[in-house]
Amino acid sequence: MDLIVYQVIAVLFCIGFIFSLSYYLGYRNTFKKSQVQSAHERQEMLTIERALKAFWDHEKEKLETEKQVLEERVKFLEEKLDQYRRKAAGVGMMGLRKNKLSDMLISLLIENESLEEKLFLQNKKLKDERDEFLENELRSISYKRILLSELLTQTEVRREMEKVINDRSRLKRLEMRPKELEPLPWGEDEEESPA
Repeated sequence: MDLIVYQVIAVLFCIGFIFSLSYYLGYRNTFKKSQVQSAHERQEMLTIERALKAFWDHEKEKLETEKQVLEERVKFLEEKLDQYRRKAAGVGMMGLRKNKLSDMLISLLIENESLEEKLFLQNKKLKDERDEFLENELRSISYKRILLSELLTQTEVRREMEKVINDRSRLKRLEMRPKELEPLPWGEDEEESPA
């Protein structure tokens, strides 16, 4: 009887040891997988942040170059305006105002000056509108980046995205290509029947 009790205790001890060992190994395996997955998620987030930062820097650089071009154009137009004013003043002081040709020249210079001023104002207005549009775009990109980072931190969303990607790859593999159909021999039957 004592031998049976010892055997039962030994069997229970072995079962308990096996269960505790399997629990420990399972916990350790799950912990390693979660560490690898979190490191992978961090790496993906860093990649996304780098891409968004590169896009942001590129847009900023583009805006700065456009600003420099517009400043150079404004400077050029101001110099032209000064030249036209000096020419108009010189023509008027030379006493040529009595001549119709000089009056036409002065009126053309004044009209040209007003057109350049209107063009400058229109360009300024377009630049302001474009700057406002780009600021709104950059703001929306930053909102999308925040939403994307929040979505990617949720494990359920990541699992669903992986399922969708896997389903798409399975569907592409299972996609059936249409077989080449041979023409039916209907024409031959019709020719044989009258004969």
